[in-house]
Order: sequence, then structure tokens, then C-alpha cells
Amino acid sequence: MIRGLLAATALVLTSPVALVSVMAGPMDEGGSPTALAVQEVPADLLPVYRSAALTCPGLPWQVLAGIGWVESRHGQGQVDPLTGNVDPPILGPPIDGRPGFALIRDPSQPDGYARALGPMQFLSTTWSRWATLAPDRPPGAQPDVHNVWDAIFTAARYLCQGRDHLEDLHAAVLSYNRSRAYLEDVLAKAEAYGMGSGPSPSPELVTAHGDGVVAAAMTQLGVPYVWGGSSPGEGFDCSGLVQWAYAKIGVALPRTTAQQVLEGVPVSVDDLRAGDLIFSRSVRGGRTVNLGHVGIYAGGGQMVVAPRTGDVVSLRPVSPASIQAIRRVLG
Repeated sequence: MIRGLLAATALVLTSPVALVSVMAGPMDEGGSPTALAVQEVPADLLPVYRSAALTCPGLPWQVLAGIGWVESRHGQGQVDPLTGNVDPPILGPPIDGRPGFALIRDPSQPDGYARALGPMQFLSTTWSRWATLAPDRPPGAQPDVHNVWDAIFTAARYLCQGRDHLEDLHAAVLSYNRSRAYLEDVLAKAEAYGMGSGPSPSPELVTAHGDGVVAAAMTQLGVPYVWGGSSPGEGFDCSGLVQWAYAKIGVALPRTTAQQVLEGVPVSVDDLRAGDLIFSRSVRGGRTVNLGHVGIYAGGGQMVVAPRTGDVVSLRPVSPASIQAIRRVLG
């Protein structure tokens, strides 16, 4: 969900095809979330805002979250945390020329009038141009304006307008909604969420031993790969196995690869220890997803991993050339 993104100061890149041109600055440009951000932003969406902002260097994640708050209060409590789908869908009123409204016709809508759609409130024409499929979505999925993960990543892409970095934050927010009051509301919320508070402190490592994580994962050898799976003895996907194995030693990790790659600290391939998380590319529906796959280093050049559809949880050799990032959660 970091979904095709790398920050040179936060992730260890060992792949010869580095993506540092995507990221020019520190990983969490906006700084740490404040107590208000933790209170208001759903725990499953906070890492999505932070990851999506990395696709547009210069965009603080708090601004994305500020837009999410102003537009829909982060999905109005209607977001499925496992899929990102919003149900029932969030629809703005028809822009039909009534007093106080412009008149914008849209033949794609049932009543023929445009309306803002989804948790980030896109017009259908804007969505059609900028729609982005978030990482960690199912293979073969299409960008969905009513999926909050897709909507947040699309908002970041729209704010950057195809540039490699964001130069004018105020102009970008005004392009989203050309209202000075809107700009002030978004920036006020972004500041309340911690924008401008400085870079995030170095993440603390959890005091635990990686052998316990490996031992837990090894009990699932032979269990089938199931996309979205997190059930011992029944089925796991790669990040589901990681989350479950860490939970067995009392360490809570988020669910998706995009969220898990934000945990802990970066280490080099020469310093791998049991329990370290190894991230690489994945292929979903014929599309390559950077940092879309994760395994647990087991020692001896091996890792425990739920590989792909049709396969099973296995102990496999680590391929250094395929590694895009390594994160250590345990100290």
C-alpha cells in the first residue's frame, strides 16, 4: 500500500533498479501524528495517508488527512478496514444549478448531474483522469472511487498533477477546491495533525526475539496461500502471515505490506537477523507492485513466506537481488 515508493533515508535499497527518483526527502515529511490525529484518523487509514503522501514528495501526509477530514470525516465510519471499501457509498448532492450550486451535467450519473463521489469527493471526470489503484488491492481490481485506499492515493496523485514533487502546497489544495475557506480548513486540520512539527522520531524497536516469530511462522508451513488470508491452518497471504506470526509473540503489526514497511528501522542485507521483514516486488493481475511482497527472515539465508496463489507457506532461499527493503521491528 509503500506501494511503489522508496525514501532514501528510511528504506534500505538493495535492488539495482532503485526508485529514489520517486522520493527525494525524508520518509514521513509531515512529522509524527499528534494525539488529535490518532484520535480522529482511523488506525487503519493513518498509514494509508502516510504512504500515499510519499508518492508526491513535498506533500505532508497531514494535508491528505486534512482533505479526508473536511471531505468525509475519513469515510464517515463506513470503511471496511480489511478492504478499504466504503459502504454505503458517500455521495454529494447533485450539482444541478439550484440556488447556491453550479450547473454541471454528467451523463455518467443516474440523474444526469455531476456530484462529488466517495470519501475524497471526486467528480467523475476528475476521477477518470487521475484514478489510481492503491497497492494491496486484490489482483485484477480496478480503481474504485468508493474505495478509500484508492481515493487517498488518487488524491495524492491529483495534488502532484504529474510532477515529480509538489512546489506550491496552497495552490495544490486550491486546485482540489477553489475556495479560500476550504484551504484554511484543510491547513488548520493539517497543523492540528502535526504538520510542521518536524520529522518523525526514530521508531523504537520492540524488545523481543526474532526466533519466536520464525518459530510461529514455521508452524504454518504447507498452509495454502489465500489472498487476504490470515487464518492459521487455513490460508495466509504474505502480510497476513507476518501479522499473525508477530502477534504470537505479543507484537501488533498492521495488516498490509504498505503499512508494515513503515514499522521498525531499516537494516542492510549484510545485517539480517531472524525475524527481520524482507520486502520485494509482487505481480498482481499482470501489474508489478513495488514493496508488494514480504517474508520473514529465518536465518541461514532462508525466509518463511506465503508466496503466491496456488502455492503454500514455505521456507525459501533469500534472493538478495530481489530485495527492495528490510525492516527490523525487534531489538
